[in-house]
Amino acid sequence: MMVLGDVIRVEDASTYVVKIPPDTQKECVGRLVKIKKDDRIIVGVIKNIKHTVREELIPYIEPQMQPKYAPFNEDFKNSYYTIHGLGTISNGNVKYSIDSPPDIGDELLLLAQDEVRDFHTLNGKPSIAYFQANRDALGRSVLLGIVEQVEKNYPECCAMLKLIRKYIERGT
Repeated sequence: MMVLGDVIRVEDASTYVVKIPPDTQKECVGRLVKIKKDDRIIVGVIKNIKHTVREELIPYIEPQMQPKYAPFNEDFKNSYYTIHGLGTISNGNVKYSIDSPPDIGDELLLLAQDEVRDFHTLNGKPSIAYFQANRDALGRSVLLGIVEQVEKNYPECCAMLKLIRKYIERGT
């Protein structure tokens, strides 16, 4: 399983900042992800991606000199994901809330296909009950990204998702 990065900051029970290592494959906003914690996984979604440069180093590297320093570039260029936690899966039980956030240093991974199905099944039926509670926090592109992944991994949800997609696209 490929690690997408490590948690470097926990802002609240459902908001985490993950530092992206320079050599990893970059993911998109709206991608479902997980953080393993003890006997459960926290399911979340990439809400935002941020790239920063350590400002104090910029004056020292002239543009024409940058290629020469390319091997050292990663020292001053940082990329981060903002993760929004959606819920947990613990011993097959799905909860659409998070009572204990991840720890600093916990690894961020992609949510596997079977986990996408598990997270969207409540009492044996397709469910996307967390959508309403997280709608305002996430924004349209993130919500549509989630819908796409669930459609792809869980065809039984398609009828329900068609309505949700219409609802999001209308912006209501």
